[in-house]
Amino acid sequence: MQSMAELKYDFTACIVSGGSELLTRINSARAEYSGMSGDYFDYISGKYGKPTFTQSACGFILLDNLLKKNGVDRRSLEIVRNPSGRPCVINRQDVDISVSHSEGAALVCLAIGPDAEVGVDIQRVRNYTNEHMERLARSFMDEAELTGFLISEDRERYFYTAWTRREALYKRSGSYHGLNGKPEAIRIHGEFITGTITACGNLYYYSISLPEDDD
Repeated sequence: MQSMAELKYDFTACIVSGGSELLTRINSARAEYSGMSGDYFDYISGKYGKPTFTQSACGFILLDNLLKKNGVDRRSLEIVRNPSGRPCVINRQDVDISVSHSEGAALVCLAIGPDAEVGVDIQRVRNYTNEHMERLARSFMDEAELTGFLISEDRERYFYTAWTRREALYKRSGSYHGLNGKPEAIRIHGEFITGTITACGNLYYYSISLPEDDD
C-alpha cells in the first residue's frame, strides 16, 4: 500500500492593519523562493491597494510559515498559478499546496510525501434565505447531494459542507468549475476533513480534499 502524504494546515483571520507592512513581508520573502515563482509574487503584490490584498497576503504568509516550520526548502519550489488561478508547485511531486480565503479569513494546506495532493476551500456563512440556498444547491449539487440537502435537518451545515467539499476537490484535481459548473463534471471521491472555524464573529465552513490510498 502506498504511504500517504503528511498533511499540515493553518488558519488565520485576516484582520491586519497596515497593508504596507504586509507588502514589505511579501517582498522580503520573495528572495527566499525560486525565481520561477516571480509571477505568483507579482500577482499578490499587484493586489496592493485593492480590497482583496489583505486576504491574499495573509494566505501567502500562512503558506510561507508552514513551509518554514516543516523544513521545506523554499528555493527549491517553483510556484505558479494554474489557469484557474490556484497557486501550485510544478517541479516537485512530494510537495503540494492549497490556499483558500473567504471574506476575512484564510486557510492554507501543505501536503508532504509521495505523490502529495491536497485541495482546500473555506467559505464564510452568508445570510441566505432558505429559498436562495435551495436555488444555489440545485445549481451545483448532484442528485444524491440534493436529496440529502432537501431532507436534512441542518440545511446550512449540509449546504456549506457540500459546497466546500466540491470546491476543495476541484482544486485538488487541478480543474475548476465553480458552483456554476455542471455537477456531473467531476465525481466526488477521495477523503475529506471538514469542520468550522469562528473568527471575529463570523462562522466559516471548510473542507480539505485528500486522495484515498488508491485514489
